Amino acid sequence: MAHLQFVDELVREYLLFRGFTSTVKAFENDLKADKDKGFRVDKIVEQIVHYINASDLNGLKEYWTHLDSLVFSKLEVHVQPAVRKIEYSLYKLYLVTAAQSTGGVKNEKVAEFFAKMLPELQGQSEWRDWFMLPYIQKPEENPSFSLYFTRAWQDSVLVSLHNLLATVFQCMPQPTLTSYESDAALVKRLQEEIALLKGKSLQPQNDKISPSGHQSRLTQYSERLSGPLPLIDDFSAIPAEQLDSGLREAKGLRGLLRQMGGSPVMGRKPGRSHSQN
Repeated sequence: MAHLQFVDELVREYLLFRGFTSTVKAFENDLKADKDKGFRVDKIVEQIVHYINASDLNGLKEYWTHLDSLVFSKLEVHVQPAVRKIEYSLYKLYLVTAAQSTGGVKNEKVAEFFAKMLPELQGQSEWRDWFMLPYIQKPEENPSFSLYFTRAWQDSVLVSLHNLLATVFQCMPQPTLTSYESDAALVKRLQEEIALLKGKSLQPQNDKISPSGHQSRLTQYSERLSGPLPLIDDFSAIPAEQLDSGLREAKGLRGLLRQMGGSPVMGRKPGRSHSQN
């Protein structure tokens, strides 16, 4: 939704044009405090990473609660488990970052996390091993936690968050003011397609036979088959000299057959006995 910044400028310009100076100030203050970051995915991910790196659990929870109430809670039920999985992955990333930033896991930020999140997480099986984290000296070498201390897993969490936000924001219904540009582009494209189709319909079609022409020829051919036609009709495309030559050959053949009338093979006519010959 990068075009929202352009719409914000249009709104500011309109308010100034109308002389609504106090409204402009309030509008600019709201933009500065905008938690949605103009629905820019990179800025939202950047803000979440800031809370994680600063070990600001309250800020992280409040920001996620805002996104949840604004966007995630409105998604379909079958999408909610995926959203919750990303949320818990961010909490695990928070713990890993807190443990690495202080050189060990026995620190106040890790203890603070479990103290605040205990009511929410204690009944979930995937968090059972995590409650042992403060008591493990080298969690990055422990089979239960080594995966979470790898760069590949940490990057995958942020990529999944980015993809989730991008998909959700793309599917969100937008107000009319933000969609006018895409609507105008659509109308222009349709107009160009209509003009192109009109141009094609006006082009000569001499080299093509229309469907109606095909039907007319089929009708004529059917009529020809149903009525008496001379035998030569279907061969009218044969040159006259070839036709005359063929007729002469046919006459010669008939004469040859008459001469062969007395032969044992060709001389007998049906219905006559041997005595009649």
